[in-house]
Amino acid sequence: MLSRLGLSFLLLLLLPILSAHLALGRAASELRIAHRILHPSLPATPFLDRATVLLSGSGPTADARLVPSQTFADDLLDYTRTAQGLNDALYQVALEHPGDSDQSQWAVSSVLACHLPTSSSESFTIHLDQNGRPFSFEYFVGPIPHDGACPKRGRKTGRGSSAQSSPAEFRAIANTTVALRSPSFPPLPELRVPPPVTAEGKPVEAPKEKSFIEKYWMYIAIALIAMTFAPSPSEEASEGGHGQGSGERR
Repeated sequence: MLSRLGLSFLLLLLLPILSAHLALGRAASELRIAHRILHPSLPATPFLDRATVLLSGSGPTADARLVPSQTFADDLLDYTRTAQGLNDALYQVALEHPGDSDQSQWAVSSVLACHLPTSSSESFTIHLDQNGRPFSFEYFVGPIPHDGACPKRGRKTGRGSSAQSSPAEFRAIANTTVALRSPSFPPLPELRVPPPVTAEGKPVEAPKEKSFIEKYWMYIAIALIAMTFAPSPSEEASEGGHGQGSGERR
């Protein structure tokens, strides 16, 4: 049996390995999602925490749950106010790669920021590789017009007055879905035997199908010959009459 001193020394050796495995398991079960607003006229800003995706299970039975950050509502309200009037401003959502703090390497998905105030649903789709690690990310909001255009602002209704759009207000999106997509492979193509070719490399032409006469000419010829040499009914009758007359004379 190991002594108490030897057991303590063994635990000291295994502690870093156990800590690394626990950290790896925690990183694999939690994914961080960040967001920001982007427009050429606005100063470049880093991504801020938006939510944490909690993963459970693995393979086809894997499940994901989104937990918003504490500053999510304030950040989104600030973004919608900042992007008001900028129809080409983008609302970017990024998926942090586990263990990679370089934001330029994260998977990013963008939607027009003008759709945020009127959105009632959003969807997150996380694509996993064969080992279950995230490598791609998609984000959508709805409803959006078929042409994807931003909502039109109010037009002038009178002299010196205009119907301005109401200030941006934060409305919690009621319907949020998170989906995990594992890699799928298309069915293998059915391999067929290549057509035979001649020595010159040209495809061999299939033999021409024979007509009815070409197939059965021999039987037709035999039938015609038999019909030609067969005695006619008048000759048979005359031969029968001559035989009877000769018999009576006898």
